[in-house]
Order: sequence, then structure tokens, then C-alpha cells
Amino acid sequence: MLMAQLAGQNSSRYSDRALPRERRVRPARWRVTPEGVESDVRLAPAGIGDKSVVHRLLEFNAYEFSRFNGADVDRHPSFGYRHLDHYWTEPDRHPYLIEVGTQLAGVVLVRSGTPHSMAEFLVLPKYKRSGVGGAAARAAFSLFSGESETHEVVGNDEAVEFWRRVIPVPFTETTDATSTIQRFTIRD
Repeated sequence: MLMAQLAGQNSSRYSDRALPRERRVRPARWRVTPEGVESDVRLAPAGIGDKSVVHRLLEFNAYEFSRFNGADVDRHPSFGYRHLDHYWTEPDRHPYLIEVGTQLAGVVLVRSGTPHSMAEFLVLPKYKRSGVGGAAARAAFSLFSGESETHEVVGNDEAVEFWRRVIPVPFTETTDATSTIQRFTIRD
């Protein structure tokens, strides 16, 4: 019943049906200048109507990550994301779409708590190395003050360097055989 209620509340701005969105929060905006062109980077809360968009972005993310973790697709063929539904049913999970102007540029999934955790963070290739990822990360940090962490799998050196650059406060970093983790505190 809950899913039926949620399904009636929202629709994706990226689909044919445009209904009022649930969980309205004031979007965080950052102005960046990639190659001299000013862009408007925005984190938009993803409503239940955006679920298929988030799913597709997570599939692309899983495809990109398969070079690190060796994951295979299932028979559909899909990598799957077993916690996807939880982002619209559990209060400590927060899905966002990264937008540049009117274009979709990525997805951010945050698990709030102690510590807050950047569960998934994807910037589409077109927008990498343009400041969009950093702006989106800072926007996400501004929404969740307190203890936080980011987590990168072994071999994903590009992600490790990215988080080292964009975390706006001092952080500690630990590395083991499976991952690198940065821990830090965002103040109000």
C-alpha cells in the first residue's frame, strides 16, 4: 500500500507525467566555471517518479564499477541495486539527481546517520573534470552537517583523488585491502 501511495504522489520531470513532487527541499546551488562557461549545478531531490531514472543511472554506475569489482550482469541483463526501493521508504536514505541547467548530469545517494555516508555518487562522463562533481559534492555536504564519510573501492584511484580534492574540511583517511575511507565533520 505504501508503494501505491508513493507512486501516486510523484512523477519524474524526465517522464511524460508531471505531478507535484514530494519531499520538497530547497535545492543547493553552486556556480562553477568549466572552461569559461558558467553553469548552474543543482541537486534535486529524486521523487518516486524519478525512480526509473535513478535506476538507469545506477546501472551505468555499476557498469563503470564492474572494472574494479568484476561484477556480472544477471539474465535480464542488469547489475541491480538491491537497496534502490529503500530510498523512497526509509527516512535515512536520500536520493538526488545532479542537474546542470536543464540537463541530467548524475545521481547522488546519501545515507544519513552517524556518520552520514555518500552511498553512491555518479557524474556522467560529459560533466567530469568540469567542476560539476565538486559542486554537487559540496551541495550534498551542505545538506547533511555532522560526521560524514566517503568510501572508495580499491583500484578506483580517480575517486580517491576526487574526494581528497572536494572535501571542504580536514579529514582522516584509512586504507585497507578493500577500500579507502575519508572521515570528516561538516559544521553548520
